Amino acid sequence: MSLDRELAGFRATHPPVRLVHQGAEWRYYRGGRGASTALLLGGALGVAEFAFQQIGLLEQHVHVVAPDYPSVGTLGDLLDGLVAVLDEEGVRRAHVVGGSFGGLVAQALVRRHPERIASLVLSHTGAPDPGRRRRSAVAPLALLPTSLLRSLLRRRLGRTLVGADPFWREYFDRVVAGLSKPDVLSRVWLAAEFAEQAGYAPGDLAAWGGRVLILEADDDPLFPPAAREALRALYPGAEVHTFHGTGHAAAVLRPDEYAAVLLRFFRAAA
Repeated sequence: MSLDRELAGFRATHPPVRLVHQGAEWRYYRGGRGASTALLLGGALGVAEFAFQQIGLLEQHVHVVAPDYPSVGTLGDLLDGLVAVLDEEGVRRAHVVGGSFGGLVAQALVRRHPERIASLVLSHTGAPDPGRRRRSAVAPLALLPTSLLRSLLRRRLGRTLVGADPFWREYFDRVVAGLSKPDVLSRVWLAAEFAEQAGYAPGDLAAWGGRVLILEADDDPLFPPAAREALRALYPGAEVHTFHGTGHAAAVLRPDEYAAVLLRFFRAAA
């Protein structure tokens, strides 16, 4: 089946669910059944449909919830909204899979609401880094026109799809074209807020006691070796799975392998 047909089939069988929480409209996708739930937190595009392949693979084994990101102003607002989505689905605890920007969100979520997290998967992501991006430095971006913001985002993230089926680049371009200025600014602001988080340290999740899996690639252009090492150092007890030659797009380039790694981890962490 072509990826275009696969996406069309996903849309026909997975109508988005809408929820309003503290004035923000949340939209999310759900599928599958089972005792375990996987909460999929995607990248900076904030469009959960981008994970349609992974949703389709995982929902054959577990209940899957995959939210879009609304344009909220603080990381706390985003985290509390995610818990509201879990409440709406009747999910007490979930395996949280955070990819790229979603990995930042996942790390903050487990620290704010540890009782809701069964296990943590940090995929192609990084640790807080106050020297990388401060909110005061990104504030001037609000002065830029929407078209330029989209162009910057396209330039930053588009290179992660090198080697992927042309479908993905075309789909990526359509998604970026649909982002509003508040959408882009919200993601940048929240990433900067995460970078400034204090108190993250090896062992700070000891009271939580859940298992952590780090998924990385040996040639990730967004998270080079030093960033990957910093994440490992923050979670010294984590399992690590390294993809080879997949850059920042293992879930797209090797979807079956990626889903299989997740499912094995979920079973072990149950």
